Amino acid sequence: MSMLTRHRAIFLAYLGMIVLLLLTSFFSPGFLSGSHLRSMSVLAAFIGIVALGQTFVIIGAGIDLSIPWVLNCAAILMSLIAGGENGPLIWAIPLVLVAGMAVGAINGIGVAFFGVPPIIMTLAVNVILQGSILVYTGGAPPTTAPAFIQYLAVGRIGFFPVVVIIWAVLAIAASILLSKTAFGRQLYAVGANATVAEFSGVPIMRTTIATYMISGFTAALAGMLLTGYTGQAYLGMGDSYLFTSIAAVAIGGASILGGSGHYIGTIAGAFVLTILTGLLPALNLSNGALLIVYGAVILVTVSLASDALSEVAQAIRSALGRRDPSPEPREADTP
Repeated sequence: MSMLTRHRAIFLAYLGMIVLLLLTSFFSPGFLSGSHLRSMSVLAAFIGIVALGQTFVIIGAGIDLSIPWVLNCAAILMSLIAGGENGPLIWAIPLVLVAGMAVGAINGIGVAFFGVPPIIMTLAVNVILQGSILVYTGGAPPTTAPAFIQYLAVGRIGFFPVVVIIWAVLAIAASILLSKTAFGRQLYAVGANATVAEFSGVPIMRTTIATYMISGFTAALAGMLLTGYTGQAYLGMGDSYLFTSIAAVAIGGASILGGSGHYIGTIAGAFVLTILTGLLPALNLSNGALLIVYGAVILVTVSLASDALSEVAQAIRSALGRRDPSPEPREADTP
């Protein structure tokens, strides 16, 4: 099997990205200018960082609906602790990242140990976080983001935005983790068939909890960086990243039902969604059209994945039908 065949979904994601780039540049001259591509890469970085954790969770046959308020809580908590100053960030940043991983661990334990469906578990945690932060802040906006956080979000090293460099480092780490480590192999096994993986000695609980912790980490990191981009944390700032994170993973070729996909594809998905955001104004369409695209992408992806699973199940049944698992005893063996 050629590399193109094995990675067809990822190839199509990048092909779609290029087509959308050319199409948008046709309707909006200057879209492919260096400055605009740089700005677009910054916006894609926020989606890509959030979707990194979602990619791991979805490959493991889960889903994380707590991302919006993990992101929002991280942004507000960092802002409140730092108070607009750089000094407290020395311990505020690690604290917020650990808190995000702790929320992910709670999600993972609920799913893996107590058997709560991922949608129910993560949605409940999302609502709890939303209520907690509203009670804690009283609805009052926190102070301005520290200068260092703003530099990470909008600063540049030469031509390259700092946040894009951070995203690139995370992307390399995620790709290595998925492709070159035992954890990556175990994750794909869990997503493909948890029962078979368990009988094969794969640590199901540990692997599942780890994926949700990664998701909590990336959501918290994205929350802090997004605060630097907007200049201030505000309530509801993470809401738009729920479906974008899922859609980016789906566009990147991963099966929503788990067991397949790669973060390299998710990167293309993040760019596709960012380009679509720029294409809508050129076509005089509202953001509602983008929500329709998100829903259609998820619906089509799940449908295709379900069809693929049905074909696999049919093939297994056919194979078992051709094989006689309990042959009749030979005549000589009968009493």
